[in-house]
Amino acid sequence: MKEYKRQHIIKHALEHYIQREGATEKDIAQETRLLNEVKEDIKNMKERYGIRSEVSE
Repeated sequence: MKEYKRQHIIKHALEHYIQREGATEKDIAQETRLLNEVKEDIKNMKERYGIRSEVSE
């Protein structure tokens, strides 16, 4: 599996996971930071490899 696709799967999983019941503010803050790192990685890969933006992002 390509790294770009892997990062997208992680991004979508984190977006869903952050919304779970019972998550503490600390959990959400940590997971949001990780989500932002993943989004930045995706952005950098797009620039590096000339990948066009997708509508679902």
